[in-house]
Amino acid sequence: MTDLTLDTAPPPPALADLMARLDRSCRTGTRELGAETGSVPASHYTDRVHWQNEQDSLFAHWPIVAAHSAEVAPGSALPFDALGVPIVVTRSIEGRARAFFNVCRHRGMALVTTKGSAPPKATPCKALVCPYHGWTYELDGRLRHRLHAETFDGIDPATLNLVELPCDEAGGLIFVKRTPGPPFSAATFLQGLDAHLQWLGLADMKVFRKVDHVYRANWKLTADAFLEGYHIRVLHRDTIYPFFADAMAVNLRAGPHQDSLVARRTALEGFEPPRDRSALCKVATPTQFLFPNSFLIWHPDYVSLIGMFSPAPDEVRWVHTMLIPPDRTGDDWHAHWEKTFNLIEKTVFQQEDIATAVGIQKGLLSGANTGLVAGRLESDVLRFHRGVDAAIGGTLKPAGD
Repeated sequence: MTDLTLDTAPPPPALADLMARLDRSCRTGTRELGAETGSVPASHYTDRVHWQNEQDSLFAHWPIVAAHSAEVAPGSALPFDALGVPIVVTRSIEGRARAFFNVCRHRGMALVTTKGSAPPKATPCKALVCPYHGWTYELDGRLRHRLHAETFDGIDPATLNLVELPCDEAGGLIFVKRTPGPPFSAATFLQGLDAHLQWLGLADMKVFRKVDHVYRANWKLTADAFLEGYHIRVLHRDTIYPFFADAMAVNLRAGPHQDSLVARRTALEGFEPPRDRSALCKVATPTQFLFPNSFLIWHPDYVSLIGMFSPAPDEVRWVHTMLIPPDRTGDDWHAHWEKTFNLIEKTVFQQEDIATAVGIQKGLLSGANTGLVAGRLESDVLRFHRGVDAAIGGTLKPAGD
């Protein structure tokens, strides 16, 4: 395995405690189980009214991961439309990330457009120029230039700056809210997990590949799969299960978020407290769930950043970004990362996890099940759905607002 060591500082106390709990579970052979069993109504995956409530209350007002920090270099702009509205994320030369509706204030044209079906990439630019009439905006959203400005009598240019959206950055991730409003703190929103991401070195990682596909399954079905390890032994029997212990994991709950360590087989006889990311990833797979729809999965030598978006009740927009160590980006590493990416994305994710979600969606339409049952190894699935319901009902709000 490649050496991922970037930081030998002690892990944050909460992460160190998580490591100790996993070591104790592995040494004693005792699984940490949830405190409850239950079920999720089938209608939560199929009902259009429930889906619309998620759009209006959850995706419209919660901070959502729009990109890894490395995707938006200083002096560039990245289009982002996975939340159902056109958004552009910019970064000034000074380094500040901002987000705006990707909409010219003149006639509504998109300022930054994408070509082809490949996931969008940030475009180096000094300003945002509308391709329709040439109206030009600074990267901070201010209107700089209007062609034939003298013909717009009585229209105050100060009212024609881009419409800004709440945006902040922490731990190597850029968060955006879909609805205009006051600023928020991404670090506060993460409720301590930003320290974990900093220790793991997320901000230093670089993008190798990104895929953006839509599949016929409700977005929560793919989220469910990443919130429990009960299925690994069977579904992933021939791919990744040979590397993992059977349903052995520990979880840290940080508000609606979660940080988990999933034990690899190398951890079953116990281990010394890992002093760096490389040592930790040899005995466990750290996985962060950032409510409501983002996951970070730390494989032994790379990271999967996954966003699960919801274009329709029976569709998930799957955005998977493969992040690699900064010292492994040369041409001599390309073949290795290409092979690795194909294994995880095309085999494990597409042929196993996503295919299962698509199959479940079809099964739900049969009416055979009024709900999907979850046992004590799947209690975080129940917790996730309670969080979605609480956000819809207004009783759960993002920290940092």
